Amino acid sequence: MIFFQEISNKIHSMIPENWKVRKECRNYFKKLRKYSATFGTDNDISKMKYTLIRENHVIEKGMSMPNPRKGFGKQKVHNLIVRLEKYFKLYGEIDKYFLVYPLSTIKKYIDFTKEDSDIRSIESAFENLLEEVGIKNEELTVNAGIAVISKSEIPKFDSFEIMLRNRHSIRHFENELPPKETLDKALEMSQLTPSACNRQAWHTHVFFNEQCHELLKMQGGCGGFENDIHCAIVVTADMKGFLSYEPFQQYVDGGLYAMNLINSLHFQGLGTIPLSCGFYHSKLETIQKKFEIPENETMILIIGTGILPENFKIAVSKRKNITETNTYHKS
Repeated sequence: MIFFQEISNKIHSMIPENWKVRKECRNYFKKLRKYSATFGTDNDISKMKYTLIRENHVIEKGMSMPNPRKGFGKQKVHNLIVRLEKYFKLYGEIDKYFLVYPLSTIKKYIDFTKEDSDIRSIESAFENLLEEVGIKNEELTVNAGIAVISKSEIPKFDSFEIMLRNRHSIRHFENELPPKETLDKALEMSQLTPSACNRQAWHTHVFFNEQCHELLKMQGGCGGFENDIHCAIVVTADMKGFLSYEPFQQYVDGGLYAMNLINSLHFQGLGTIPLSCGFYHSKLETIQKKFEIPENETMILIIGTGILPENFKIAVSKRKNITETNTYHKS
């Protein structure tokens, strides 16, 4: 048995690394084509749920803006109602009560918007959907939509749990830069992040004021409030730190570091908002060239950060129960 294993190892070692990498790319593409929510979205209950939660969060984010425009989000809410109706027809018998959270968000949107804009068509479609799915308005008691928080009411972080429960994505900051010593302290704390074989291949690029605003405009996820964020930190991971058989390790290490940095900034009393770098290569390449981020560094996340205003709105962003996200395997 040992002899055959040695032969197998020798043959494997003779295969060119380029061929191995190409094989991994093909295997990943096959999984991407099969499981990505882009393909066959509504033919799979999990894919449909994930995309509906995403669309629901867009509505919550809109309500959490400092000054949402009159009648904002009408088409998005209408589209969400249409998709929720389709979900009920396809999967209502499997999990009807998944609908309670997005329906609660729409209810909050109606209450939030109807005084400033004519949304009678949305109200009508909403009531029709409630009747169709058999959920009463009074059953929509899930915490959804937005909440208003006062900076002075944020408790002292006496425990890690309290700190986590009081971290929110902030979309409006005071019109001043966070102190450099505060940023340095958060960056120093984040250096304690674990990494594969202690390589610490993460890097950060910090931008302020006009450069920050331009970066956020190019990122595209801050429509309407990019000028309210005056400091942005780009977290990257250096591809040179990883080998051919660990092409995704950069995202693992970079993601761990980014989350630690968010928590470190939060612990230092700053507000944060994580902004995705999940784009096609062409967009990332354009951003990296403009902002002089080396090509060998993979953009992991952009973190907008700043000084919290006295009062601010947050998207509720209801969390799933761990029974939905965890599996205990038999010992």
